Amino acid sequence: MSVQQRARLRHQSEISGLPLEGGTLQWLVDRDLGVQHVMAYRLRLDSDSALSHVHSGAEEVLYVLEGSGEVRVEGMTHHIGPGQAVFIPDGAEHAYVNTGARPLTLVGALAPPITLDEILPAMPRLDLSGLTSATLNETAVAPRMMDERQVTPTLMGERSFRVLVSPDVGCRQMTQFTGVIPTGRAPLHAHPHEEAVYILAGTGRLWIEDQPVGDLRSGSVVFFPIGVRHTLENTGRDDMKVLGAFSPAGSPEAKLPPSR
Repeated sequence: MSVQQRARLRHQSEISGLPLEGGTLQWLVDRDLGVQHVMAYRLRLDSDSALSHVHSGAEEVLYVLEGSGEVRVEGMTHHIGPGQAVFIPDGAEHAYVNTGARPLTLVGALAPPITLDEILPAMPRLDLSGLTSATLNETAVAPRMMDERQVTPTLMGERSFRVLVSPDVGCRQMTQFTGVIPTGRAPLHAHPHEEAVYILAGTGRLWIEDQPVGDLRSGSVVFFPIGVRHTLENTGRDDMKVLGAFSPAGSPEAKLPPSR
């Protein structure tokens, strides 16, 4: 049975967690909401725990909310902490490892959407970080790690965003970004892409068309189908910060012409 595509607002505290060995997985945005292009998750990994898997047919991006650890992709190790993002190519074996004393919490996205049956266990690999590039498959799309503090923000009126993962780093299916929204409300707009948004900090209100539909706070999750007119209003004094992933890939500035 098909699910009607419409904008959805939910909070992570309302979403059931799937127990994993050493952690908990929450599907923030998935096919149950009618997604066609991108799905999103939140993963909490306990201290001294690791999770290895592989999935063919979907690219993955992730962003570190809290904690420290490693993301190992095809034997290459990336040391991660808050504010860092990792791009994992389609079909690459990878593992998340919590090397710290506190939980490691990630929010990520996959495009196109896949089912749980398509996420398979992966055998741990040796760390190949010290090998020369000639020993690796140089024709494959390479995993990448980005630190948002090293990305120059793009201004969009009073708002700004930082693109972390995009086709520029080899991700063909989606774009991942963080955005900063000052106090106030921007005009309604619609995008030519499907989008999952996670509120990192601040408080606000979600508008769909010309109607307020719910409050926003840290941990709120919004799903926007293609073409739905919306805006995120910041109702607080401090900036509201968001994490977004959308597909098809492109620019966060891309908008559809206003409807008449």
